[in-house]
Amino acid sequence: MQFELKAPGLKRRLNKDGTIRLYWVARADLAKAGYEPETIPLRYDINNEEQHPLITAACLRYQAEMLEWSSGRKRELNRFDGTLLSLSRKYQTDPASPFQRCKWNTREKDTYTLAIIEKAFGKRALAALKIGDFYRWYDEARKPKTPGGPERVRKAHGIIAMLRRLVAYGVMAELTGCARLKAILDEARFQQPSRRRVRLEIHHLQSFIPKAIEMGRLSLALGTAIQFETTMRQRDVIGEWSPLDPGEAETGIVMNRRRWVNGLTWADISDRLEIRKETTKTGAIVAHDLNYCPLVLQLLDKVPPERRVGPLIIDEKAGRPYAEDAYGREWRIVARAAGVPDHVWNMDARAGGVSEADEAGADTDSIRAQTGHTQSSTTERYKRGGNIEKSRKVSELRIAYRNAKNGA
Repeated sequence: MQFELKAPGLKRRLNKDGTIRLYWVARADLAKAGYEPETIPLRYDINNEEQHPLITAACLRYQAEMLEWSSGRKRELNRFDGTLLSLSRKYQTDPASPFQRCKWNTREKDTYTLAIIEKAFGKRALAALKIGDFYRWYDEARKPKTPGGPERVRKAHGIIAMLRRLVAYGVMAELTGCARLKAILDEARFQQPSRRRVRLEIHHLQSFIPKAIEMGRLSLALGTAIQFETTMRQRDVIGEWSPLDPGEAETGIVMNRRRWVNGLTWADISDRLEIRKETTKTGAIVAHDLNYCPLVLQLLDKVPPERRVGPLIIDEKAGRPYAEDAYGREWRIVARAAGVPDHVWNMDARAGGVSEADEAGADTDSIRAQTGHTQSSTTERYKRGGNIEKSRKVSELRIAYRNAKNGA
């Protein structure tokens, strides 16, 4: 049966089973001029007369948006048109979006992932997406960058995690199609990247520190020693570059409209060589007595008195705190010269300190307090490599129990 509806742009396509699929299709001349989306699936039944008003209303709305665009008026940046691209843009620009409440560095990382999503499948209409699309996107993203290389599970899982956040926001913003996709993704399971098991160990430091001093990089030796002995995060030691707000004065240490913040300064070290600092990630206060950090003490003694002002860790070549990514890049140069394997990163110093403390017999709650973790479960994830002493203790207790049970 053929129905004639006053629904501009409505197109019908016949499935193999004889059912009819409905689409709204933009005018060819406007699509050629750049209007998007060119096609929007309509999930209605043309044979159900009760759905005819819904079909007509949808087509009239899409047609009106297209004509508004063609009249020369720019569409609002956060206009939602039912595509994944418009959902992403609205997520990034809506003042009520969780994106606006993230820290600046989290927003920068998320924007990178969102750009990948927008470029790869931004034109897809939410109403047309199914579980197979998500699995296909995941499988494509996890493929090795080069033939024979490692699978990029972390990248693929990051894309899915971002898609979950997008549709969850869409549900909160009451955007059409998001509740259905959230229900799908809530039930879907994707392989997660394995937890990192590598740690920086004391023998790495014993090679790295003298090599760094030899290469004129006392700053790298001192920064790494503090990370390892106090288990402080890298950014809490060396700082980070926070973007200035529009119109904000360039006070403090500023480079390219970014201000250096959150790193250790010489003022943070008391006369008794104690540090108390609020961590950047959780806001917890950590306290460290450097008198019990021999690696750090021997390096502090190498810093001349006139240099003991301002940021603690200074790029010797630039005369200021390390620029973004420069600390890790320069660290790797020294690490290679010192024979530290490439799979061991500077970021593994924190896990190395936690693991050493665990193997030395420190209880988890004490380690948690030193690291500034809010939960013990987080501390447990930093214990890498297992604790052979605890395993031996358990085995000894089991043997004693067997002997007692058997009357030996």
